[in-house]
Amino acid sequence: MSRFLALLKATHFPQALTMVLLTTVAAALCGLSGFSLIFVVVATAAGQASIGWVNDLVDLETDKKLDRRNKPTVRYSLKPENLRTPISIALIVMVPFSFLAAGWIGGLANILAVASAQIYNLYLSRTVWSWLPYAISFALLTVFIAQSSSKWPSWQMICISSCVGVIAHIFNALPDLAIDKQANLGGLVVSLGKTKSIIVLVILALILLTLLQLAFNLIR
Repeated sequence: MSRFLALLKATHFPQALTMVLLTTVAAALCGLSGFSLIFVVVATAAGQASIGWVNDLVDLETDKKLDRRNKPTVRYSLKPENLRTPISIALIVMVPFSFLAAGWIGGLANILAVASAQIYNLYLSRTVWSWLPYAISFALLTVFIAQSSSKWPSWQMICISSCVGVIAHIFNALPDLAIDKQANLGGLVVSLGKTKSIIVLVILALILLTLLQLAFNLIR
C-alpha cells in the first residue's frame, strides 16, 4: 500500500471523517457557506488528522507488541518518522484555519479541543480519566461551530455535546476491552469492565435524552 493511504488510515479515518462531516453539517445548519465553511472543514480535518496520528505514534510500540494488524503502524510498518512530519504540518495548518473559520474565540476553542484530545493521547488514555478529554473536546467543538457563525451555543447544547463525547469514548473503547485488559492497559472502560461500562452508557443515554428534551422545549 502507498504511504499516503497508510497515513490516511492512521488518521483513524472512519472516526475522523465522521467528525469532519458532523462539524461541517452543523456549521452549515448555523448558516455558514462558501469559503467560511471550507475554513471549518480544513481546520477540523487537520485537527482530527493530528489526533489520529499522535494516537498511533504513542501506541506504536504497544500495538506492535500486541500485533494489532488493524493498525497501519503495524500492518503497513509506519515508523515514528513517517508520522512526525504529517503531525507537525497538520497542527500548523489547523491553527490559522481555526481562527479564519471562527474568529479568535471560536478558533481558540477548536485549538483547545485538539489540545485536550492530544492530552488524552499523551497522558490520560490509559487512566480512569480517559473520558474527560472527550467531554471537554466535544463541548469546545460546539463553541467552535457556533462561533463560526458569530453565535453562542446554549448550555444545553454544550452539555449534550459533552455527553455525546463520553458516550463515543466508551463505544470506541469497548471493542478493545479484552485486548487492553490482557495487556494490563488502563482506561475508564478497562477499570469498569464490560457490564459496568454498559450501565454507564445507559445512564448517559438517559441524561442525553433529558438534555435533548430540554433543548427541544426551548426551541419550541
